[in-house]
Amino acid sequence: MLVAVIPALDEEQSIAPVIRDLLSGGVDQIIVADNGSRDRTVEVARSAGARVVPAARRGYGSACLAALAAVPVDARAVVFCDADGADDLSRLEAVTGPVLRGEADLVVGSRALGRAEPGALTPPQRMGNLVAICLMRVLYWRRVTDLGPFRCVSTAALTRLHMSDPTFGWTAEMQTKAPAPGPALPRSRRRCQAPHGRRVQDQRPDLADLQDRLGHHHHTILRHRFGRMHGAV
Repeated sequence: MLVAVIPALDEEQSIAPVIRDLLSGGVDQIIVADNGSRDRTVEVARSAGARVVPAARRGYGSACLAALAAVPVDARAVVFCDADGADDLSRLEAVTGPVLRGEADLVVGSRALGRAEPGALTPPQRMGNLVAICLMRVLYWRRVTDLGPFRCVSTAALTRLHMSDPTFGWTAEMQTKAPAPGPALPRSRRRCQAPHGRRVQDQRPDLADLQDRLGHHHHTILRHRFGRMHGAV
């Protein structure tokens, strides 16, 4: 069984197409972790065919953890994606296939290897991602190209990783804890789309929010390298 996890906060305009694309792509069950939406995200997600679970504690990682608690025990793999439609789900099989076939425990969809639509990634986002990637390469000797949210991981690996980060450092935590099978983590080239239901000129993120996201990534990478790496495999 392939399960999709979608953390969501106020994404009523975009979440239905994401759910439909996942279902048509072969996902067996979709779990939306609602992180306190004030719009109709919950109703729209349920109508589109997803199971919705509440994630009372704010934070990207907290939402992922709430969804993982609801994943069926017979699931073989979990694919994570954002609710805003920025992930190109036409590449779903390229991300999930290696995990389902037992060829990899973790596959990360790389925005750096693919093509980004105008407005999909702002210059500060690109710069922050580059700094995080450089830290991963220097501190962990990993040929990482992206820390993006679109990824697939086996449930067996999730059990070993003991994920715990409640913030945007969730994706960095997963990649710092994951064992490197070779010179690089398996990764799939993907296209990064501008989020659905929003104009390109609306894509510039709030500066404080962007600093918060990047700060959590960088802090997590450094903490798991120099601090106590609880749950590392």
